[in-house]
Amino acid sequence: MRRLIVFFIFFCSITLSAQKFHEQTSEALQYIYNGYIQYGYNELKKCAINNGVGAQFYLAVCYENGIVVEKDLNEAFKMYLRAAERGLPDAMLYVARFYKKGIVVSQSEARCDEWLQRYEKKGGKCLLPDFISIYNEGIKHVGNYAMSPNGSGATQSRQTTIIPNSQTVNSNNQVVNNITVIQQLVNPQQETSPNKQTATESTKIDSGDKITIKEKSDVDENIPTTNCDNENTFAWIFANENYQSVAPVPNAINDGCVFAEYCEKVLGLPKTNIHLVQDATYNNFKKEINLIKQISEAYKSDAKIIFYYAGHGLSDESSRDTYLLPIDGYGSDFTTCNSLNELYKTLGGMPASKVVVLLDACFSGSLRGEGMLAKARGVAIKAKNAAPAGNMVVLSAAQGDETAYSYQEQHHGLFTYFLLKKLQMSKGVVTLGELFDYVKDNVVKKSLVVNGKQQTPTSSASISASDTWSSWTLGL
Repeated sequence: MRRLIVFFIFFCSITLSAQKFHEQTSEALQYIYNGYIQYGYNELKKCAINNGVGAQFYLAVCYENGIVVEKDLNEAFKMYLRAAERGLPDAMLYVARFYKKGIVVSQSEARCDEWLQRYEKKGGKCLLPDFISIYNEGIKHVGNYAMSPNGSGATQSRQTTIIPNSQTVNSNNQVVNNITVIQQLVNPQQETSPNKQTATESTKIDSGDKITIKEKSDVDENIPTTNCDNENTFAWIFANENYQSVAPVPNAINDGCVFAEYCEKVLGLPKTNIHLVQDATYNNFKKEINLIKQISEAYKSDAKIIFYYAGHGLSDESSRDTYLLPIDGYGSDFTTCNSLNELYKTLGGMPASKVVVLLDACFSGSLRGEGMLAKARGVAIKAKNAAPAGNMVVLSAAQGDETAYSYQEQHHGLFTYFLLKKLQMSKGVVTLGELFDYVKDNVVKKSLVVNGKQQTPTSSASISASDTWSSWTLGL
C-alpha cells in the first residue's frame, strides 16, 4: 500500500504539470501519509497560496470533512470551484455534486450536468490520489513519529472522529460509501510531553454510528450568553496561524474564533460589528485598518474599538521597533510587516472614545513554543514598547524579551486562554483592571509550571487613559 501511494504521488506529479501539481504538494501528501498530519496540511496550504491546483483541491477536501480545520462547506465549495475552473477534473466532479445535492448553493441539475460534461471532456476520470486513503494511513503512524519530520522525542497525540457513512461520487458518477477520519492534531513542530492529557469527549465505537471525540478547551464550550447590547463597540480580530515563510503559530486561529464568539455572546457585540480575519496578509491588514478608520469617523466619539491579534510579532534588531507579521511577510524584511507604532498612531488618532488592544504575541523573535522566528538569532531581543496614543490601553501577552507561549493542553495561547476564562467566569461583568490582574497572575504561574519559563503579561496606556482604563470593561 505504501509503495502504491508513493507511485500515485509520483505519477500525478508528472501527469498534472498542466494543473501545477507542485512538488511541494507531493511532499505534503507524503508528510501526511507518514503521520505528520498538521505539518503536511500547513505545507498544502502554502502550496495552495502559490496556486498549486492539487493543493487547492486537497484543502477543499479538508474543509468539507473537517480534517485539521473546522468544517466549512462554503470554503470547501469555493476552493473546489477554483480548482475546477483551472481545469482539474477531480474538482469538477465535486462541484457537480454540490449542485446536485444543493450543498451551500441552490440545487441545480443543469449546473450539475454542465460540470459533469466538462469532467467527461477532461477524460472522465480523476487524476489525483485519494486524499482520504492517504489521511487514513497517516493516522496509523501518528503515535510512532517525532513531533517534526526531522525531529525526535515526544510523540503527537491522536484525537479522531470517525464517520462511517459520509458519501462521495466516483468517476462513474455513482454514490459510494467512504470512510472519513476527521482529526485535529498538535502541530508537529510543537513539543509536548508524551504523557500529557488533552481535554476530550469520547463515545464507544459502534458499527454504523457516528463516533465523536472532541478536542476542545473548557473555555470553548459553555460560553455564557448575556443580555448586553454594545452596538457601538466594534471588534477587529486577527488570527494568524499559517505563515508562508516561517513556522506556524499553534492554536492562533482557535484563539481568534473563540474570542469572536465571546465578543458576540458575552460582550453583546452584534455579529456585524465583529470582523474576524484568519491568516491575514499585509494587504488584509491595510484594508481592515482603513475600515476601522471609516467606521470610527462615521460614529465619531460614540465608537469603541477592540483590536485583538494572535500571531507572530517581531522587532528590529537595531531600532528594537516592533511589528506584527502578516502571513505573507518576511521576518528579515520589515517593509513587509505591519508597524506597531504606526498601528497605535492610527488607532489613537481616530475619534473613537475608547480603544483596547489585546496582543497574544511576543516581540522577542521567539516562536510560540521553542525556537527563534529568525534562524540567525540565537537570543531573544529586548523589544521597545510602542507608545499607545489617544484614549488607548494595550494588554500584551509578554514582556519585551519573553515568549508568548501556547497552552497546548487547552488548545489556546496562554494569554488568550486566561482572558477567555475570566470572561467565562464573570459573564463579562469585570473591569479591565480586574481582567488584567487575573490574566497576569495565572499566566505567570501556569507558564512556570507548564513551560518552566517566565511569561509576564503587560499593560500600557496612553496618557489620557492612564488613570481611567482599569475601570473600563471590555464591552467598553
